[in-house]
Amino acid sequence: MAQESQGNSCITCHSDMWEEMKGSIHSQNGITCNKCHGGDPTQADMDRAKAPETGYRGIPDKKDIPLICGECHADVEVMNFYGIRTDQLARYKTSVHGKKLLLEGDNRVAACSDCHGYHDVLPVSDPGSPVYPSNLPKTCNQCHGNAKLMGSYGLPSDIYETYRNSVHGKALFEKKDISVAQCASCHGGHGAVPPGVKDVGATCGKCHLNEKKYFLESVHAPLTEKGNFHECISCHGNHGVQHPTPDLYQTACGTCHDPQSPEAQQGQELARMIRGAQQSLAGAQALVKQASVEGIFVEQEEASLDEAKTKSIEMGPAQHTLSLSKIADLHDKIVATVGEVEAKILEKRENLRWRKVSLIFVWIFVLGMVVALRAKYKQLNADRKDYE
Repeated sequence: MAQESQGNSCITCHSDMWEEMKGSIHSQNGITCNKCHGGDPTQADMDRAKAPETGYRGIPDKKDIPLICGECHADVEVMNFYGIRTDQLARYKTSVHGKKLLLEGDNRVAACSDCHGYHDVLPVSDPGSPVYPSNLPKTCNQCHGNAKLMGSYGLPSDIYETYRNSVHGKALFEKKDISVAQCASCHGGHGAVPPGVKDVGATCGKCHLNEKKYFLESVHAPLTEKGNFHECISCHGNHGVQHPTPDLYQTACGTCHDPQSPEAQQGQELARMIRGAQQSLAGAQALVKQASVEGIFVEQEEASLDEAKTKSIEMGPAQHTLSLSKIADLHDKIVATVGEVEAKILEKRENLRWRKVSLIFVWIFVLGMVVALRAKYKQLNADRKDYE
């Protein structure tokens, strides 16, 4: 279908654009020039091809682009067979971009073609598409990295670099994990808006379900409902989220609480228990690994440490309750398991040492028997020769 140019008079003059369009998802489904630009491509005469009655509109005004795309993409009957959502136009109208463009006439904001391309539109699932998850941050950065443009809206222009160095950005760009959060995951795609104070938890909670659940048990949850606490971003930040460690309590708590306050001290106690459990578990894992190298059977101990590791992982989301008792319970179980494992390994090492010592005596006995038998053999030979 994409190669069928016969009967399309548009390409007589616009062959370069046809080359771009041949590989697009539109041309592959029989959608060509006149669907967006109007006109009658079956007419060889230019004046007839662009006559008023053909609906020719040439290069559309930017504020018309969402409406033109919506002629198909908002039509349920048209899009039904492709399994594509038909609410993109409705969502776009609710977005910051849509309101600026359609209501205020600000054509500097993004419309469909700024993100998806013009003639060479590819499916979202195509790694070459500018809106493929790993490409989307760079696409958004075309505008949001423009200091002059963003300055006119009072917005920062360094978000891409900040995101690229975040735990999400590293997972996306370095580990190629396209399931990780990127721009549209948090802000939305067609309905792009910055999440408000009360929306942050719901936004992060789409991926971090357990953290969200436990946070609702914390003393900070009521403050969020009142709009006095930004839930996740108050401690983790937004675009520059880093992998959290117990050290975060030192900086995050101090943002709102005096370092000597009971709240800050509680945070430090939580950090101490989490760090202690992690260190104890890491030490036991190293001990078991070394014991395995030494030839000790450690299957039982490895199973016990797997259970302790599960509890350590549970500490991550559970700490969002800020409950000392909950974290202390997990901490104590981990430390107890680690203690049992270490005791068993030391016992097995001691048993192995005694087996090795016993083996020495066995070899000494065997060697003695060999010497005695050899001496006896010589004696018997000597006696036989004397007899002969």
